[in-house]
Amino acid sequence: MSHSAPTRRRLRALALGVALGLGGVPFTGATAQTTPPGSEQQQYDIPPGPLNTVLTRFAERSGTFIAGDLRLTADKHSDGLRGRFSREEALDRILAGSGLMAERQDDGSYTLKAASTSTRLAPVTVTAPTHQGGRPRTLDYDRATIEAQRPQDIKDLFKKEASVAVGGPIAMNQKVYVRGVEETAMVVTVDGARQNNKVFHHNATNLIDPSLLKAARASAGVAAADAGPGALGGSLAYETVDAADLLAPDDNAGAFLDGRYASNGDTRSVAGAAFGRAGGFEGLGYIKHTDGNDYEDGNGDTARFTAPGLISGLLKVAYEDAGAGRFELSHEVVNDDAARPYRANFAGLDGGRPVPDSRVYDLTRRNTVFNYQRDTGQGYWNPAATLAHNETELDTREVPLSAPDTQVVYTGITESVSATLKNVAHTRFANITFGLDHYDDSAIFREAGSADLEEAARNTGVFVQFRQDLWERLELSYGARYDDQTFTGTDDSHHDDKGVSSNVFGEFHVNDHLSLNAGYTDVWAGTALAENYILNGAWDYANLEPVRAHNRTAGLHLHRGGFFAEANRFRTAIANARVPSYGGDPAAVADFDIDGYDLAVGYMGRLGEVSVKYANIDSEKDGDPATSYDGNYFTAPLGELITVSGVFAVPRWPLELGASAEIALDNDDVESNGAKQEGYTVVDIYAEYRPVPPLTLRLSVDNLNDEDYVDRASYGQEFPDVSPLLEPGRSIALQARYDF
Repeated sequence: MSHSAPTRRRLRALALGVALGLGGVPFTGATAQTTPPGSEQQQYDIPPGPLNTVLTRFAERSGTFIAGDLRLTADKHSDGLRGRFSREEALDRILAGSGLMAERQDDGSYTLKAASTSTRLAPVTVTAPTHQGGRPRTLDYDRATIEAQRPQDIKDLFKKEASVAVGGPIAMNQKVYVRGVEETAMVVTVDGARQNNKVFHHNATNLIDPSLLKAARASAGVAAADAGPGALGGSLAYETVDAADLLAPDDNAGAFLDGRYASNGDTRSVAGAAFGRAGGFEGLGYIKHTDGNDYEDGNGDTARFTAPGLISGLLKVAYEDAGAGRFELSHEVVNDDAARPYRANFAGLDGGRPVPDSRVYDLTRRNTVFNYQRDTGQGYWNPAATLAHNETELDTREVPLSAPDTQVVYTGITESVSATLKNVAHTRFANITFGLDHYDDSAIFREAGSADLEEAARNTGVFVQFRQDLWERLELSYGARYDDQTFTGTDDSHHDDKGVSSNVFGEFHVNDHLSLNAGYTDVWAGTALAENYILNGAWDYANLEPVRAHNRTAGLHLHRGGFFAEANRFRTAIANARVPSYGGDPAAVADFDIDGYDLAVGYMGRLGEVSVKYANIDSEKDGDPATSYDGNYFTAPLGELITVSGVFAVPRWPLELGASAEIALDNDDVESNGAKQEGYTVVDIYAEYRPVPPLTLRLSVDNLNDEDYVDRASYGQEFPDVSPLLEPGRSIALQARYDF
């Protein structure tokens, strides 16, 4: 579903740390209308952690509005919450020993304040409408989680997740795989806008600047009906920051400057933002620029044509009124323009047709979104609407070896105009989300002197999703959607098709510490557009078949005394996946089977946390191990991945120390292609210090052990004739941020 609209009024001051939520989530609060306020009981399973994180999770599960000052929760810890409690009982337990109390207001919200004072604080809302839950979350990052990591690219953002792999060493060629499924086989949204960015297989699909993000959420495999059409392998949603996410509760204007220097490649990043609010209106402007030189890999060799050339920006305006709801308009631009290896996702190829060493890739993603939402957390009328325009444009410019005095320019443009209208009815039976959505997608290839080549698809869908609690310990989410698609080929032929998708997910709380979950989806996704750079005007579309996927997942979660453990088993089977080629059949299809499991153990305490995560993922195409070549746009060979991460805070000094490691084991599943995937271990460390409250300094060392390696999800390492791009070697970075 589009996560941006339902969450615009949440995570204002206290929503700082949803620590990798990995399970089924919340449900009803509607019964409060017929019972004494705050007295209805609900099952909770919230692990210990930072107080702001626990409060955020409680707000998500209960649909509670909490007002308060962010500074009250700083450096405070909560033992979490497990069991069945009323809202007031739950808040008392969460706040026990913190020196804080929650005071109920006449409107049913709660005000957070110091137990020794009666001063009412500025009403900053922390709320998450209960209809957001009810799906298995593979990951759930909020603004605090993202900001704590200070990610420079998407690989940085997800580096603690063994079940999420990101191939490619530079932002413009990075692709995300969630539990083995490539992002192009998932519903991907940015601020609720559908992303249609499959331009060229040598570059990134979704060029993302994580500095802009306040949230990133993935539901791998089992996605709800309101996640959107075409969720073959689940959903992946990003949200950009609002002004309120950056302002302290008692401030109405602010700004920040952020600078970073990294020794490997002399990489320099400068970012700045200004934001404010008044009379219900708010606005934000943000810009970031990164440049530098080619980096050196772990062997000390220069990786040619890898110099950063990224610029990103965000403009956002909004108006919010308690009665009318929230209206928001945003425009985001991310661009990378620089010389890259001729095939940007690997360094070179032995044999084949002669090509230049490099060409310019000018890649731009634009995202314009209008969102409206009014959610009271109760009643039958809680509407939301999204209207969006997304465009990704790639210009490649090269000087042919046969004509060195000329320049050849190819252009690929993908576009999506999408809209969603929905409503949430909070009933005694369930929270029911229903509505309709529409997209109009196109893929255009342009070359001077030739007619444009274009494929297009229009889809209209209707959906309903139920989320409910049963028998005190069982949470259920189930729903269905119906889609009607018209596909248009490069020959202007039209192909109509329609289909039904369904899903179910449940989580059973065995006791206050252990829960079991399972889910299943049957997904119809019509016909996907081919990538722009292989479009052919001579294609014959007579035998098109719609793609369908079946997803299964099951898992268990255990939390006790700060310790947590979980295990998940999953499988995604995609049938009739479209795999066209320029000189081949545009209706060619293949079957993909992605099967695996992941494990996690860890501890969250008052001063820090530590976790170890493991994923084992096998991918097949038509019964044989999938490679990074023939799995393109659906999967990649990943094998066994391990991540280890830890954070330790020193409250006496405003100091935080952290470390993370990624370990990839040898993978010989693809050795029949000529080479196995070599294992590696890479370690990152950092120290963050705040000498004065507005100033944050961060010293980090990436690839501390100077490992020479190719990321497991990067292209080509199983082929002897391909020279893959090695990751950067050791790099020492200093970052400074000043908040005004």
